[in-house]
Amino acid sequence: MKLLAHRAGLPGEVISLYIVPFDPAHNAGVAGHGPAQMILNALSIIMIFIGALSVLLAIWGGISSLALYRRWGRPSTPEEKASLEDRSYLVLLIMVILLVIRLINWPLFYVTLQSFISDIEGAMCVFGVTQADPGLTRFLEFLKPIIIFFIGAWLILHHLDRSTKTSPLMRRKLLLLSIIGFFILVDSFGDLLLMVRIAPESLVSCCTTITDILNRPTRTTPQALFGPEYSHPLQILFFVVHLALVGFVGVSLKFKIFHKPILGLLFLFSILNTILFLLSQIEVFAPAMMHLPFHHCLYCLWQYVPDSIVMYSLFILGTFSVGWGFTTELFGREEEVADLLPVYLRKIYLIAFFFLSASFMMLIIHLLID
Repeated sequence: MKLLAHRAGLPGEVISLYIVPFDPAHNAGVAGHGPAQMILNALSIIMIFIGALSVLLAIWGGISSLALYRRWGRPSTPEEKASLEDRSYLVLLIMVILLVIRLINWPLFYVTLQSFISDIEGAMCVFGVTQADPGLTRFLEFLKPIIIFFIGAWLILHHLDRSTKTSPLMRRKLLLLSIIGFFILVDSFGDLLLMVRIAPESLVSCCTTITDILNRPTRTTPQALFGPEYSHPLQILFFVVHLALVGFVGVSLKFKIFHKPILGLLFLFSILNTILFLLSQIEVFAPAMMHLPFHHCLYCLWQYVPDSIVMYSLFILGTFSVGWGFTTELFGREEEVADLLPVYLRKIYLIAFFFLSASFMMLIIHLLID
């Protein structure tokens, strides 16, 4: 029913109070009275199919990779060695297919959540959908980029190993593949569970009730460091750190400085840059780009400013490339690949330099236009 505020002499127009009848049959578990348990559309069906397929391949591939890792390099007859190599090629082929599927899964995950908005009461963007099961969704959002990073690192290592004659990195590849397979298994189970647990007509809070409150961590943290007027120092700090990272990558390329400690420091510096990027985006840049100075939801930014997705993708690939350079040096250092490794590192850091520079230019153009 609806109560008119003017009846009580209060300002405003209409206060709406919705009374929803409760179905006792549902509480008693009577068939035919329960609500639908999940949202089914083309995207959720694809997510379920990919999740189920990934679970099967991850279990088989992870166990096979670990078994091959334990047998690889042991003394064996020529027949056993040939059989082992044939099996390793099959396992690697299947696992590469799985890794590519999981690369596609990350953007598909958000597109699927976007498709649920109209089915979730109170959801105005993807953030609202995540509140239907916040704990699981937050865990998956944290896990997926980590898996993507290690998938990229492994694929580079695999390509480097295939450029040699004797595959000196095979044992390391198999061990890393079994570890990645475990995390993919967890991620895939999480996807399946999330698709089942997000029920239609779930009631959630709007993103403004969480992202725009005064005691949000993204506000209190920089405020504790820079004071009440934290916005300007925060964006200046991000600009300085980001340009310094691009500059350090450029210096490494120019003088071919590809030593492991230096690349490790660059990787740590890129993590710091990522933290500052997220803080400055939430608190400063996203509100400016959306023309909503008091709204701090990144999911809304992707809706209102679609090309910001490209900017974020460039930043992620650039940051990951800095890390991939370090992991390639860390796991790929072998005598047979000594001549190939600098060539690969140069290509990786060229990609990092380009993508980080491109994302920064997109941000500056948006800020100048807005």
